[in-house]
Amino acid sequence: MKPYIISADTTLDMPEALLKQYDIRCIASYVTMGEKTVDDWPDLSQKELLDYVRSSGQLAKTSAANPADYEKWFRSLTAEGRPVVHVAKSSGASSCYQNACMAAQEVGNVWVVDSKSLSGGTSLTILAALHTDLEDPAEVAAFMEAYRERIEGSFIIETLDFLYKGGRCSALAAMGANILKLRPEIVFDNGSMRVGKKYRGVYRKCVYQYLEDQIAKLPGYETDLVYMNHTIEDPAFLEELRTWVREKTGCRELLEYPACSAISTHCGPNTLGLFFVRKQK
Repeated sequence: MKPYIISADTTLDMPEALLKQYDIRCIASYVTMGEKTVDDWPDLSQKELLDYVRSSGQLAKTSAANPADYEKWFRSLTAEGRPVVHVAKSSGASSCYQNACMAAQEVGNVWVVDSKSLSGGTSLTILAALHTDLEDPAEVAAFMEAYRERIEGSFIIETLDFLYKGGRCSALAAMGANILKLRPEIVFDNGSMRVGKKYRGVYRKCVYQYLEDQIAKLPGYETDLVYMNHTIEDPAFLEELRTWVREKTGCRELLEYPACSAISTHCGPNTLGLFFVRKQK
């Protein structure tokens, strides 16, 4: 057992087996569907969320845990007698980090790290820290803040409709992308998201073009551990992608997990994301 507790927002998208193995504690964000608000994980599955959007025609809404939620959460953890290192969803994409910092000041003995990422980027950062011999929480937090700068993450989406409904792109951009069959790559850049390459055509073809572009960067990436997350709905296609990524990257381990409902709310179905760690110079 580590002399500190690792805590994270549920948007880290880490498999349950690893959460249990490393005793990583998770605090939920919220998803609102109509009049109903639930924890984004584990109360709401990706499928339930997407089915709701299709049946209602309305996009669900997400909200971060508020400072009072974080304060209650941190007090429950520090009551166990160990300091807490909390890894928050990127400050460029959510108020989770700011809210957690406010709560940490009230509670004490809590170090908050801005992951400057989400999903695989958060998971890879946490796993790297847990595999060190560091025991001081301040040193663990400093290690994470340095390591996160080596994370490269992006994803390709099938449609801009969900980003449009969530207010993250204009109606004109969404309409134009759909007409032209554009499948944009969304890249994490210093904690924020920007549009990268725009692929055009049938979605499956675009996915493999995206993957080929990521593989072309492999000389600069470590390949011990590669992270893939997704909202792919076709199980056969998903297995095909798993096999392709394993073979092309030659990774020792492929860490793969479906995106939680809070992330799925914004990216929609049939999104594929990859996260790598850059080699140290």
